[in-house]
Amino acid sequence: MAEMEILGAKISDYDMVETVCSAAALIDVGRAAVARGADDEPVAHQIVTLNAEILYKAQSNPKLLEVINQAELVTPDGSGIVMAAQKLCNRQIERVTGIDLMLELCRQSAACGWQIYLLGAKPGVAEAAAQNLHSQYGANICGWHDGYFGEDEQAWIIGEINEKKPDILFVGLGAPRQEFWISENRSRLRVPLLIGVGGCFDVISGNLKRAPLFFQRMGLEWLWRLIKEPWRIGRMLALPKFVLLVNQEQRAKKRQAAANQPQPAARLQQQNGASGKKEKKLPQ
Repeated sequence: MAEMEILGAKISDYDMVETVCSAAALIDVGRAAVARGADDEPVAHQIVTLNAEILYKAQSNPKLLEVINQAELVTPDGSGIVMAAQKLCNRQIERVTGIDLMLELCRQSAACGWQIYLLGAKPGVAEAAAQNLHSQYGANICGWHDGYFGEDEQAWIIGEINEKKPDILFVGLGAPRQEFWISENRSRLRVPLLIGVGGCFDVISGNLKRAPLFFQRMGLEWLWRLIKEPWRIGRMLALPKFVLLVNQEQRAKKRQAAANQPQPAARLQQQNGASGKKEKKLPQ
């Protein structure tokens, strides 16, 4: 897998097609482990759909950065990550959002025989999302549960998920809670692929309208959500802070690159040998 490192996080530069192919490969590996039946053999693989807000939080939360880097695949979810890739890694990459990846995997699920479980959101939302995914994409939904559960219910929920034997578990508990939950429980889950998808269930269920295509193509979905949900203003302040951090890192890289460049005299010496330029002499 081709990876970039942005502010300490290893992020894939795959486009959507490559990401779906990678996800399918992870499912195959997990299915093979399940088929072997060894309870102590790792089965679950984690995909993190990373945006600028979460990566900014990870700068002051080493545990979150560790969870991100332990995932098998981290996709560039958000225009901020795309911008950072261009500035810090000189890479032009495609944005692979959580909701687009989820919908694409659901489209492929019928043909590939993948079973899907939804965990998260308010009571009734995951069920409505499941019905829409089945009716619109033919997705094989084997179960769902809302995100309102306590520690005393967690063992039961994990048992219920394992009993349903999904190939993909979409977790909509909000970031970074969902990333921590997946990381903490992946060893107990007999599910090949685990993906945190934030508020996608609300959009898919019809409870929340997604940004128009114009906003999506311009990388301004965050602005649309802010217009619709002004209470997000506190969280959105992380975005300009992230941009400032990226710009600082870019300047630091440029200074480092300049410092590593040989000075003109040193370059000339390197060209002419360690003793400097050879003296020219007239023929005798």
